[in-house]
Amino acid sequence: MNNEQLIKDLIKEGESQQLEFKEVVHKESIAKTLCGFLNTDGGRILVGVSDTGKIVGINNAILNRQNIQTFLINTIVPDAPITISVEIVDQKELLSIKVSGGKKQPYIFDGNIYYRRGYKTQKATSKEISDLIHDRQVAEQHWERQISLGIELKDLDIKLIETTISESKKNHRSSFESNDILSFLTHYGLYKNGSFTNACVVLFAKSPSKFIPQIRVRLIEYAQGKTDKALIRNEILEGNLFSIRNELEKYVNGLGVRSIFDKKQWKRLDFSFPKRALQEGIINALMHRDYSSISSSVTISVYPDKFIISNSGKLPDDLKIKDLKKNHDSHPVNPDIAHIVFLNGLIDKLGRGTIRMIEECKDAGLRTPIWEETSNRIILTFNGPKSLAKKRQTNDAVNDATNDATNDAVKLFISDAVNDAVNDATSDTVINRLIQEIIILFLNKGKSLKELMNSFDVARATMQRDMALLKAHQFVVFKGSSKTGVYSITDKFRKKIESIMK
Repeated sequence: MNNEQLIKDLIKEGESQQLEFKEVVHKESIAKTLCGFLNTDGGRILVGVSDTGKIVGINNAILNRQNIQTFLINTIVPDAPITISVEIVDQKELLSIKVSGGKKQPYIFDGNIYYRRGYKTQKATSKEISDLIHDRQVAEQHWERQISLGIELKDLDIKLIETTISESKKNHRSSFESNDILSFLTHYGLYKNGSFTNACVVLFAKSPSKFIPQIRVRLIEYAQGKTDKALIRNEILEGNLFSIRNELEKYVNGLGVRSIFDKKQWKRLDFSFPKRALQEGIINALMHRDYSSISSSVTISVYPDKFIISNSGKLPDDLKIKDLKKNHDSHPVNPDIAHIVFLNGLIDKLGRGTIRMIEECKDAGLRTPIWEETSNRIILTFNGPKSLAKKRQTNDAVNDATNDATNDAVKLFISDAVNDAVNDATSDTVINRLIQEIIILFLNKGKSLKELMNSFDVARATMQRDMALLKAHQFVVFKGSSKTGVYSITDKFRKKIESIMK
């Protein structure tokens, strides 16, 4: 199910304990409702939808998202991972603001503690406040918050902590203003009564395996079958969560093109695992694994046609395997660890990571990832291609058409414009597709969303994101009704391209 359809389905269900509509952007009202969600079971606000469920949309969605995020970070205490995204429904821009049930309850906005009762947000009663405080005290006994014996400040990577403080400010995800390291660690529950917690060791220790040996990750790469003789790589990675993640990111980026033989077509198929999907799977495993058991582990097994991530742990009781294939509430097993990863900007939309993995694999022509749960492990398998022949022919046709019809100067101009517009996190695959999309639209009077999806063989949600990005930077415009309308190059950008061709 694509994101637009998901939003439509939510709107049809109407407001509830975990869903509220806001017709206009009113920061104080949004903050009050989110505070209520944080103090109960989490929830979502859709801004740009009337109380009756009519989609009215909002203007300047991207700017509003930034302003609201800054406001919420500065007014809701303690800090909470709040996810805000721009969604396009029926060609109208909405804001989706989502939180899970907070792990540091009670949360306060404007000096008040709010609670969600049915579809209303009200001030919490004395009993509700007492229950919230009791639940937090119980949570404080979690493995993450337990003291790690023997570790001192000199055992921590000070530069990494300073980088985290800097990133949290740059990403506008924290209201914490001090640059003092111990104050920062104390603020986020990683330093208590003069001692460092287990979570602090996992995140920031230089040599965490001295204190928590189960933090190690095993990486195995097989040439063909699962036999010792066929091993290409068999490594044990040591270090804190961020250093292990960086090592695995380098490995994933170096995987390159894979080749398998398709017996049905009697030909070799070349493909690449989608790097962002693999990285998402890896960071999820490192965040959500069970660190509490001395025998726990993460193992990554790489075959010519499979990439398998296996980590100790289990899903929360109210989350099933089938829920991972759709938008779902986030239930971090290790909330302190997950929040620091969030501050670093390594996760953007809590509860959306699994959806992104599925979309990335589909766009690459690969099968949907498979999640399995055993008694004590979660296993995620990325599989090779269904068949790349059709996708390869489609892309070749697009490339041939654009190469024949445009000169190098035009392609260079469009390429520079797109690269200036997107951020550094945008993958080369996406950038190249955006460039090709602009050229296709320049060569045609207009194309519908479905025509563009077919031309590039990508999912509806992927093409919607592409067009939203190009619209935001005034490269393209949508003309017509939601059902029959088409995307076209804006007159201003078309004139710039035509001036290059003269």
